[in-house]
Amino acid sequence: MYISKWKKNLARALAVLMMFLLVIPLFPADVSAASAFVQTSASSYSSQFGVQLENASEGGQNVAFIDNGDYIVFNNVDFGSGAASIDVRVASNTSGGNIEVRLGSQNGTLIGTVAVPGTGGWQTWQTKSAPVQSVTGVHTVYLKFTGGAGNLFNLLWFKFNAASSGGGDVIGKLYAGYQGWFNAAGDGSPNGGWIHWSKNSSAPSTSGNVNFEMYPDLREYSKLYQTNLANLGNGTPAKLFSSYDQETVNKHFEWMQAYNIDGAALQRFGAEDNNTPNGWKTNRDSVAVKVKNAAESYNRKFYVMYDITGMNPSNWVNAVKYDWTQNVKNTMNLTTSSAYAKQNGKLVVCIWGIGFTDRPGTLSESIELIQWFKNQGVYVIGGVPTYWRTGINDSKPNFMNAYKELDMISPWTIARFGTLQGADDFKNNVLQPDLTYTQQNGIAYQPVMFPGFAWSNLHGGPKNEVPRLHGDFMWRQAYNIKSLGIQTGYIAMFDEYDEGTAIAKAAENSSMIPTNHYFLTLDADGVAVSSDFYLRLAGDINRLFKGQIPLTVNHPTSHQ
Repeated sequence: MYISKWKKNLARALAVLMMFLLVIPLFPADVSAASAFVQTSASSYSSQFGVQLENASEGGQNVAFIDNGDYIVFNNVDFGSGAASIDVRVASNTSGGNIEVRLGSQNGTLIGTVAVPGTGGWQTWQTKSAPVQSVTGVHTVYLKFTGGAGNLFNLLWFKFNAASSGGGDVIGKLYAGYQGWFNAAGDGSPNGGWIHWSKNSSAPSTSGNVNFEMYPDLREYSKLYQTNLANLGNGTPAKLFSSYDQETVNKHFEWMQAYNIDGAALQRFGAEDNNTPNGWKTNRDSVAVKVKNAAESYNRKFYVMYDITGMNPSNWVNAVKYDWTQNVKNTMNLTTSSAYAKQNGKLVVCIWGIGFTDRPGTLSESIELIQWFKNQGVYVIGGVPTYWRTGINDSKPNFMNAYKELDMISPWTIARFGTLQGADDFKNNVLQPDLTYTQQNGIAYQPVMFPGFAWSNLHGGPKNEVPRLHGDFMWRQAYNIKSLGIQTGYIAMFDEYDEGTAIAKAAENSSMIPTNHYFLTLDADGVAVSSDFYLRLAGDINRLFKGQIPLTVNHPTSHQ
């Protein structure tokens, strides 16, 4: 009898032990706090309500069969000194739903919400992001799922991102595109000629080689180079600057600081998958380092914007990967600069040209490159076609899955309209529905503004093709953007004298241009404005976006 009772108790004890051992893998022990800033498998939850696990196409298991009100719990999550955002890897064959990030309980403090879109399949994965309220220390995290009826989406992993010391550098900020591509004979560049000022590298003259539309205001440059054009109307020799000179780049960033422009998107052309030296690449990289130096000196931010125009369709993805790794990061050390922009604690990069009908890249290639950057913790902006959302006109069709992978979308607008009415129509027909779509899909939105446009010297065509209207045209774009509640913007461009879109100081009137050649001047529409007017206007647009001045139909910037 005794032995029988002992055996029975032993059997019970063994059964309890086996159950305990089986439960351990399902509910990991909370021995020590786990970092919020590492990629955490959703299947490693401490407890859950309503969900199941299944094998994931990207490896491991994902949380599946998620319905409205279900949740998963992670104990002892250490946020350290602060988190700024969360990334999640999700897939949905329906319209998706939301992930609420709560602390302490399923109805505890809500610190952020990630919008999960339909991705086209239960194993078609996308990474989505959302900001979170500042949270520090160790907490129990609840990921609560909300949405409509039926299964909503699958969740593979999540990761929080640390707050940067100065907050986000791009959202809520105003950037200008920076070309930095002008050379002059004698500037010491290996290019050895008048790149971008001239069509043939010879000094600009009346022989038909002038390549730029607007003549810069030269009065503040310490280094200038003599052209073969006649003297300016005021008798001053017709000289031009070189972007190869540190003094020139310094002056431009000094202006950004003085006129309230937050930073520059440094255009980067011609990425290759090798380091075979040539003068053009050496010049480009030298200017990039000078931009870094100037941004540090004048407390401005900058990020690299890859322009994929003209890149080899057979290797453009590998070329960008190689260039970012070997040149941008390892050789030039741009990303370690205190001036390099971060958003949500991540380095920022822009890929300009994805999805354009006349640029390289298939859908799968574009997704591969975006995901490659994101897997390294990089915040990816897409310089996309105007009609990216509808997949018509300048956009390749069926590219939406690539656009959805982006953290921020910045559609091109230059010369897509050319009047105040055109700007208003663009707001109603493009800007508003674009914004709605990005908000629904958890993508940030960076509209592009431009002051005017013409390239009669570069390509022919009308002079003053899109008139600046003494600032009314660019202000109307900013007014429309702000009226939609948008506080982020990009101005094309800072120093694009070729296409007449520069906001940097330019010739006010005929006294500041050569007497023997046409150049567009700032008084072309009959109203005199100072050479720094568009810099001052840009500064007021930044103040408008930041809520420092009221929203008014007419710009507040004095013409002089």
